[in-house]
Amino acid sequence: MRLGNKVMLLLVASLCLAAGSARALDPVRIGVSAGLTGRYAPMGRMYADGLQLWANKQNAKGGILGRPVDLLIHDDRSDPETAVKIYREMLSSERFDFVFGPYSSVISRAVVPVLEEYRYPTLMPLTIIESVWDSRPRYVFGVNTPERHWTKAVFTLAAESGLNRLAILVNDALMRLGSPRDARKWADRFGLNILFLETVNKHDIEEQLRRARNAGAQALVCWGYFDDAVTVRRALARVSWTPRIFLSQAGPSLEEYGKVLGDLADYSLGCGVWEPEVAASYPGAMEFLHSFRREYNRDPSYPAANGYAEGVILAEAILRAGGIDREKIREMLSSLDMVTLIGRYGVDESGIQVRQRPVIYQWQNGRKRVVWPESLSSARLQFPPQSAP
Repeated sequence: MRLGNKVMLLLVASLCLAAGSARALDPVRIGVSAGLTGRYAPMGRMYADGLQLWANKQNAKGGILGRPVDLLIHDDRSDPETAVKIYREMLSSERFDFVFGPYSSVISRAVVPVLEEYRYPTLMPLTIIESVWDSRPRYVFGVNTPERHWTKAVFTLAAESGLNRLAILVNDALMRLGSPRDARKWADRFGLNILFLETVNKHDIEEQLRRARNAGAQALVCWGYFDDAVTVRRALARVSWTPRIFLSQAGPSLEEYGKVLGDLADYSLGCGVWEPEVAASYPGAMEFLHSFRREYNRDPSYPAANGYAEGVILAEAILRAGGIDREKIREMLSSLDMVTLIGRYGVDESGIQVRQRPVIYQWQNGRKRVVWPESLSSARLQFPPQSAP
């Protein structure tokens, strides 16, 4: 072979190797929609911050399979229709290898048909309403503990505290999705009586609370979002009702709850899958906690932890699949069983998270303390002074 031909072959081989390397370094493009503005903004921004921190940390470790993570976060303005448009545009453009689910069960339910249409395996990090899976989607996988376990946790705490008369207020959008599903069935199993169950009426909330109090409720549970929790807690003060337990599903998880309410925040309870106080119990959680504090100068709450965890789960699925083929990733997410910074990930045949359980925390002296389960608790449940048993 002549020298010129050898040089040409070597040049061609070098170009092929260079092209292969360039392809290998193409980013893994991931899109997501979150309510950065609108009614879900306090939780949506927390979720987005957790996601961005994961992407930054993953890239600092060399990306996924040597490919950098390119994360694009859209603002759906806390509106389901806007979110549907965003996801349809992301998926139809084929510019994204994967997407993450949005914040809130209401918006998640709205985008499921789009995810199914385009066959994008998607982790839903903050969806607890099980009706999201009623249509038996094949490409949607829960990261959060389903509602049945939240309900059981709340009812367990009430029963263990000797309280058997409950009032429940539910965000109207969640009520339309069937929340709280099977509440009366679970109440019967725990020997509890639900005396009052209505949607939150912010225009008549004080009258609702008076009726709940007059019905003899000892505990008040609010199934809703941050603004629902703040609205109900302020109204309780105005009508001078101090139930032995006031628990709101999500709102008290944020530091903003304490900043907005001041002393009124104390004795409020919330339910979530993660709190900073339990970080030492899970692998990678302390690193996440310290990194989040350095990056954002505040404590993370569970939307941030869940967002970070879904990134960890997707990265592990890609590593085990050896690539980004979406059908292989779907199969991997269906069968994956792993422990993350928020606990164990594993879904049933329908895609609902079944390996994880929530924690209940309480605001005490201006800070959150985990009070249930006992194995993870850092403090005992406190009752408001005027209603202490």
